[in-house]
Amino acid sequence: MYSATDLNNLTIKPKINDITLEVLREFYEMFLYPFIFTYTVTANNSSRKIKLAFNTRNFCHLLGVESIAKRSVKYSDLHNYRGEDGWNNIKNGLIDIKQLKQLNKKQFNNVKAKYVYFYLLPSLLENPLAVNYNKNKVKPPTNIDCELLFYSTYDNAVIHLGIDWDSHENYYIPRIFFVEKLRKSKTIDIHTENQEQVTVKKEDRIILI
Repeated sequence: MYSATDLNNLTIKPKINDITLEVLREFYEMFLYPFIFTYTVTANNSSRKIKLAFNTRNFCHLLGVESIAKRSVKYSDLHNYRGEDGWNNIKNGLIDIKQLKQLNKKQFNNVKAKYVYFYLLPSLLENPLAVNYNKNKVKPPTNIDCELLFYSTYDNAVIHLGIDWDSHENYYIPRIFFVEKLRKSKTIDIHTENQEQVTVKKEDRIILI
């Protein structure tokens, strides 16, 4: 079983049986949560500076934990699978991958790629490709929405991190993380095709804690 530090040093994606939800939470806590990432974003000869930060509230959403629990637990119990409650329940061992599979195996399999590619997020943040994202340009239609979409290709898959401005926090936050597998019958990433490409340069990574 890999540790959070092991994940950060991997060169090939782990198998789902070699990771735990708590290890992914520790990985997030060690390598994403403590930092503000600053970037220069350039489009149409115009540049701007942005700051991106990861908070504990978004962790469960990025991994689709709540989507697995929906329709499998009472609505009044969904708070246990999202936000700070979800974060703490994973930390305290109340939610793990085995339980999520038992709740809704089909939906877990739909989001499983998030878990095995999650270790690549720090690499993506170092040198992302990016588009100004417009979901109306995606065919077939999608519910995925964000302002900026970071992406990169690893191991015949495209890793995406969608980010949005949070006026309350006064910086950008991760809105969605997802993976599109590429194969012979699907060589184009529909989420970045036809979008406005922008140039993103990482300027700094500032530690907060």
